[in-house]
Amino acid sequence: MLKYRLRSKRVEELVEYAQAGFKEAIDLIVEKYYPMVVKIASQYFASWAEHEDIVQNGLVGLIKAIFYYDRTKSSFTSFAWRSVDSEIKSFLTYLNRKKNRMLSDAVNVDGMEKEEDDAPFEVPDSETDVARSAFSGIILEMVLELLNEKEKEIFLRWLDGYSYGEIAKEFGVNTKKVDNTVQKVKRMISGLG
Repeated sequence: MLKYRLRSKRVEELVEYAQAGFKEAIDLIVEKYYPMVVKIASQYFASWAEHEDIVQNGLVGLIKAIFYYDRTKSSFTSFAWRSVDSEIKSFLTYLNRKKNRMLSDAVNVDGMEKEEDDAPFEVPDSETDVARSAFSGIILEMVLELLNEKEKEIFLRWLDGYSYGEIAKEFGVNTKKVDNTVQKVKRMISGLG
């Protein structure tokens, strides 16, 4: 019933409802802006990424836009467009790195064979995956805002899989500084729980 009442609201009002925790408002925004996400995703191509993966990451950008939107700064549509475009570019950049090539080209072999009882394959819940990915991204952005520039770079290198020694050498610090930064972020994240 609430969803039908929300259909008559302007987008900025829907965003306020979504930021207040109404799932129905989020659903309506995603429904309304899905064609825009597909349009932005269709501007990008990568031989190693499925179009649906690009769209899904665009939806992550849309959900981030919902939670970060400030109506005093711009219209929601332009903010959402930038957020979706940025999330897709980040995804493609991440997958394009040579050190991640093995992961992006990998095929999951779990579940390739049917079980003995011939049960159908289970399809993962993409809505849950999108939400989980969006909230992980939001938490990461919140934590990164609390770090200084050097700490951000150190932590992002660590996330990319660089060793403490490699990071220390790149930034001209000792490995203890790298470890302190990583531990600081871990404490911050555990404090959010």
